[in-house]
Amino acid sequence: MKFSKRLENLLEEQNLTQKKLSTELHIAPSTLNGYLRKGREPDYGTLIKISQYFKVSTDYILGITNIRNPYIHGECYDDKEEDLLGTYRKLKPKERDYLIKQAHIYHHQDLQPVSSSKE
Repeated sequence: MKFSKRLENLLEEQNLTQKKLSTELHIAPSTLNGYLRKGREPDYGTLIKISQYFKVSTDYILGITNIRNPYIHGECYDDKEEDLLGTYRKLKPKERDYLIKQAHIYHHQDLQPVSSSKE
């Protein structure tokens, strides 16, 4: 999906007018109209402002991915979480369900090492 269409969809979802968004982002209405109707694209700074305003990733707004925000706002995944997510995305749907069930099992168990006591 092209940037202009993605931006148009976000405006509709939020029930925003072009004028309101241009005011909120401190950009000229004609500039925003250029993004929507004339195939123009924003500079990096404006792209970041737009993505932050709508709480979506820049990849999403550029149409690179359909995942609106792969990261929790203000946090990043550590290497282990990134590995797990990568593995999850490579699985078939049924395998994903098994992985989720297994994670819930581990989450609800006490996984502390059992100390052996000698009497």
